[in-house]
Amino acid sequence: MDQFSKNNDTFLQQLTDENKNILFLHGKEIKARKGQILFYEGEEGNFIYLIRSGQVRLSKMTIENKKFYLHLKQKDNIVGEFSLFNEMKSSMTAEVVTDSKLIRFERKNLEALFTQNGDIAVAFIKLFAKNTQATQAKFSDLLLYGKTGAFYSILIRFANTYGIPHKQGILINIKLTNQELAHYIGTSRETINRLLSDLKRDSIVDVYKGNIVIKNMDYLKRHLHCGKCPLQICTIS
Repeated sequence: MDQFSKNNDTFLQQLTDENKNILFLHGKEIKARKGQILFYEGEEGNFIYLIRSGQVRLSKMTIENKKFYLHLKQKDNIVGEFSLFNEMKSSMTAEVVTDSKLIRFERKNLEALFTQNGDIAVAFIKLFAKNTQATQAKFSDLLLYGKTGAFYSILIRFANTYGIPHKQGILINIKLTNQELAHYIGTSRETINRLLSDLKRDSIVDVYKGNIVIKNMDYLKRHLHCGKCPLQICTIS
């Protein structure tokens, strides 16, 4: 485990081995192919998913009918937990990004489990609170610092989630197109092209074999006045 992922505890790491086994008994393992939709924004949320391998992306549609990416979930992350705590419809769309193995739980089964096992219930409540805070922080960066700050924020979040040490700094160990990055901050690909070119010109970032390398993390953090939120919520998952 690298120095960055150690600070990004997953949901399962909050559970004892005994409680993990109890939780798994209440779900069904399924396979999901790339491009499959687990649920759409506006649908009733009947299932919650635990990712065992692969990636699932959560997105919303803007009033201009454009996709806005919010989270990229990975191994041992939960998807759809927000439906456990209210009767509202799903607020996001969950799309499988890479072929994945998931454990699918029926909401009513989990709710029954919570009455029997308080530790598992508390773990879900903490997860819900953390993810809500992370989403709010992401929107806050966008509102307070504009497109430039939102872009810097996304780079930091990807580095905290997928970063590995590199001779020049921190390499984001996942391929990201400029169009995908644009979806994460609700802007155009052309804007990302310009922002990325500016950072490369100033030796803040570089690109190595198609992956972004952050050479000067402090520069990005200073722009956002980082330090106000814990690392656990400054992730893309």
